[in-house]
Amino acid sequence: MSQLFSIGGSLPKRTVLMIEIGTVVLILLLWFLLTMPRESRSINFVSSHPSETQYIWTGPNNYKSDFSGDNYIGKLVPGTYIFTAQLESSAEVSDSVVIPANLKEKTDLVFEKDSLKVTMTLALESDGFIGKGVLPTPLSVLGAFRDLHFDNAGKVKDNSFVFETGYSLSLNILGYIEAIIFSLLIGFLIGLVPFFRASMSRGMNAIRFIPLSAVTGIFIAWFGIEANMKVQFLAFGIFVYLMPVVVQRIDELEKVYLQTAYTLGATKWQQIRSVYFPAVASRLIDDIRVLTAISWTYIILAELLNQKGGIGGLIHLAQRQSRLDQVFALLFVIVIIGIVQDRLFVWLDRKLFKFKYQSAI
Repeated sequence: MSQLFSIGGSLPKRTVLMIEIGTVVLILLLWFLLTMPRESRSINFVSSHPSETQYIWTGPNNYKSDFSGDNYIGKLVPGTYIFTAQLESSAEVSDSVVIPANLKEKTDLVFEKDSLKVTMTLALESDGFIGKGVLPTPLSVLGAFRDLHFDNAGKVKDNSFVFETGYSLSLNILGYIEAIIFSLLIGFLIGLVPFFRASMSRGMNAIRFIPLSAVTGIFIAWFGIEANMKVQFLAFGIFVYLMPVVVQRIDELEKVYLQTAYTLGATKWQQIRSVYFPAVASRLIDDIRVLTAISWTYIILAELLNQKGGIGGLIHLAQRQSRLDQVFALLFVIVIIGIVQDRLFVWLDRKLFKFKYQSAI
């Protein structure tokens, strides 16, 4: 047990896996318990008096609520409730409403007393400790995948989330390829050629401080508002972070490797091809893994600009329709894609740069 909380300690892989699985199960269980539907009653009432009229509601279990105007009261238990209206004339009008325990369907009630007329609708509703308007239930999130993929007739939608996910992935891959190519080219020029380091290094580093959300209008003016703009926007967002890292990795290269290559008579090009590039690429792949998470932020932002396809467009549509369950479902899709991308980079790292793991074999 002490090993679990020791400073700087480490745990066996099996123990780490068990803790991870236990954490996920605990989160899902807590999510289910907090959103588990519970029956409750509600009153939605409309008054004939203006909003300045003050209403006081009292009921079972010392329930009390006061407010002005038309309103909604939820999560009520069965019993008798007294509502008192304080009119502008300082007069008070009171009446009662009984919420039965066997309430099945919506029931309309109308109370008229003196100059006051109140129309009420009693309803039975199901909600969890945390309302579904704040946190949807796990089952509703699972059901949202069907709504995102099929229409009401059971046919696959034209904008099915499967197709839109593929669209976002294609933009992501194209943006990454472009950003990596330009980052390597410019990064090697700045890192290896003194003239380019002196003339471009500070300027390229300064670009990192530009807020990407502020340049969306520029990219629309340059590339339009279709897919090409999104690819360029994503490539730029990755490039401004990746290019300085390339220069940093070049500077971190141990001089002993260069001295060995020089001793063996390697030319400048051979040094770049056999020493610089393998060393930089083997470290850069870890930096690219980190940027995969950031890139999804950029691609969602780009897709929100015209809302014509992609996961970002679906998220915006779900938010406009107040479909929080669909928003959560789409976020889970992004998380799953991110995990798969991360594992893919780990696999590529082991395949392309086996020398990094020779000591562990």
